[in-house]
Amino acid sequence: MTTPTTTAARNDAAVRLRTEDELRSIGSLKWTGMDASDGAPVLGAWVAEMDYGTSPEVETALTGAIRDGLLGYPPRWLEPRVQESTAAFQAHRFGWEIQPGDVRLVSSVLPALRATISHFVRLGAPVIVPTPAYMPFLTVPEVFGHPVIQVPSLRGRAAEGRGWALDLEGIRAGLERGAGLVILCNPWNPTGRVLTPAELGALGDAIADFDALVFSDEIHSPLALPGHPHTSFASLGPALAAHTVTATAAAKGWNIAGLPSAQVILPDPELRARWDAFAPEVVQGVTTLGTIATLAACDSDVEGASWQTDVRRLISDNVDLLAALFRGSPLEFTPPEGGYLAWVGYDHVALGDPPARELLDRAHIGANDGAALGTGWERWVRLNLACSPDTARRIAEGALSILPAAAVGTCA
Repeated sequence: MTTPTTTAARNDAAVRLRTEDELRSIGSLKWTGMDASDGAPVLGAWVAEMDYGTSPEVETALTGAIRDGLLGYPPRWLEPRVQESTAAFQAHRFGWEIQPGDVRLVSSVLPALRATISHFVRLGAPVIVPTPAYMPFLTVPEVFGHPVIQVPSLRGRAAEGRGWALDLEGIRAGLERGAGLVILCNPWNPTGRVLTPAELGALGDAIADFDALVFSDEIHSPLALPGHPHTSFASLGPALAAHTVTATAAAKGWNIAGLPSAQVILPDPELRARWDAFAPEVVQGVTTLGTIATLAACDSDVEGASWQTDVRRLISDNVDLLAALFRGSPLEFTPPEGGYLAWVGYDHVALGDPPARELLDRAHIGANDGAALGTGWERWVRLNLACSPDTARRIAEGALSILPAAAVGTCA
């Protein structure tokens, strides 16, 4: 479907800002998947995708592949090309020097997690999930017979000025209970933290005495915002790499989540050999178009394309807008350092229904209910800021509009 678009004035890479009507006409899940009780149109702020289309380089690669008839199963030449491209991208963007042979293809991050749990984790061993967490991290382990140990993260003063921090003592306690896997999300969905090398090293120290692995979801790493460089957990040395499965993809950074193709990075030879024993089962589902799009995304970034840089600036501006409008209100909000997800708390606000329901029915904003992101987060919502400045303003104003009059009065 072809729709009219507008272009952000400063963005020479043509980041397209569609109107709400255009976004609904496309029929994406984000803009059509929730219904308010009164039937009014809902502003899409829940599904983790962007309103910006994708980069010109990815568009050109996809249309070229369609024109050339590359619509079948992935040809054999694609995997070595992706291995080379991924290694070049990691070195260029993050300074992580890996070898092309360290990279393996998977359809997406969640199948990589399922494979890690199924093949690497002791039967029945618990899985540690710091919360708030990406929703499937709380449900996938139990499907495979592994109980989840939720470790609520530190915030406020306990986070020592960082807004949010991993509870290392809680993680250690879970490991002492026999946990075989820690799921790490960096940048952290939904808090937006980009964990520092010191924080990652402290996590490595916490797990050093235990027979456990780390599954590091780094799918949002290309969206680390200005001033917050991303560091891969496994990049901190061979000892950590020997216990880490790193999963990444272009899916979020270039807005191509509907085209499955992701990468697992395994610098440790022994861990990589263990992965290769079952690799054929997890590579199924990788799409040709998704892999071609991944190549175009990574290669163009290494070559200096500016589209994604402009996207990150737009998101950063939206984060600043939200922070300014929330300042002085009773809402809890720490500006994200990476990704485009805002984690907003209504803990100090008296509402009749959970805030996600209030937002949907009163402000006509579709948000993720914090209850799905972990126990104890029922008064929180996840909001998507990968949108136009006007939409971001409406999200912020809607989030404030459901506050009781008394709460609004106290922050005036």
